[in-house]
Amino acid sequence: MQLDELENLSHSSDSPQFFAVIIANPASGNVGFSLQNRHFDETLAFLRAQGWKAELWYTQSAGDGEKLARKAVKQQVNLVIAAGGDGTINEIIQALAGSETALGVLPGGTVNVWARELGIPLDDIGARKVLVHGQTRRIDLGCVNGRYFLLMVGIGFDGEVTQAVEGKPLKRLGILGYTLAVLWLGPGYRGFPVVAQIDRYVVKTRALQIIVGNTQLYAGAVKFTWQAHCDDGLLDLCIVRKRSLWGRLVVAKDFILRRAQRRLWVRYDTFKSLKIETPEPIPYQIDGEAGGFTPAEFSVAPGILKVIVPQKTPQGLFT
Repeated sequence: MQLDELENLSHSSDSPQFFAVIIANPASGNVGFSLQNRHFDETLAFLRAQGWKAELWYTQSAGDGEKLARKAVKQQVNLVIAAGGDGTINEIIQALAGSETALGVLPGGTVNVWARELGIPLDDIGARKVLVHGQTRRIDLGCVNGRYFLLMVGIGFDGEVTQAVEGKPLKRLGILGYTLAVLWLGPGYRGFPVVAQIDRYVVKTRALQIIVGNTQLYAGAVKFTWQAHCDDGLLDLCIVRKRSLWGRLVVAKDFILRRAQRRLWVRYDTFKSLKIETPEPIPYQIDGEAGGFTPAEFSVAPGILKVIVPQKTPQGLFT
């Protein structure tokens, strides 16, 4: 069990000035650039009014979030604030993992799963209050094929959908684009055979979808890994078994409504290490962004990331 690090984020006058950097992805979400700039100006003014040193750094291309976060760690920045979606957060945690620099969030993406998971307000005014008045906790990260993830990895159908949308005009449509891809690919998706080595035992099955979760929420609404805690030193595995088209609709309904019988359609495990092998390469997504292809090896990094969360967090996410 990870202990809370309940830190007061407001510092006395004789303490070193608290240093926060906003790393912003201007391509996230659907807000115009001029309006986005105004929001950031207001947030910088708010943070500086607390006595903080606050700066705004923009990303320009994929991978910049990690590069800028590494720069922040080298400068011993106290808090990096990810202004963007879950993909931006994923880039940033690659650099913050194992450091003393904490992660905060100004939600600005399409779904904002991490913010919804924690109950962080999706508006700037509410979110920046959490940055100042929240608590700091240490959480685990998952790792797949050498890359950290905060939320989850999806192998199979959602990996196919993410690959289909990535880099295409559909992605600019946000949730609608993903929905169209689901409707197009869903009826013909056949599933895949899989061998899963879960810690010390092996499972062979045929899957429609595999979710490895560090947290519970998926796509902002569904909970595949509904028993996950982000500070228990474990990852959760949910294998959705292959079903007919009608059966898939039943499974989807049970998960959306969070019915108890969803257990009937899946295999559910917790683990510290996992290896997924498939006869053919199967795509996977990491925190909602296109990742790679199987085989995939998973591990957990306990307590490796400091995060700013609300004083009151949803029940069940922390141990």
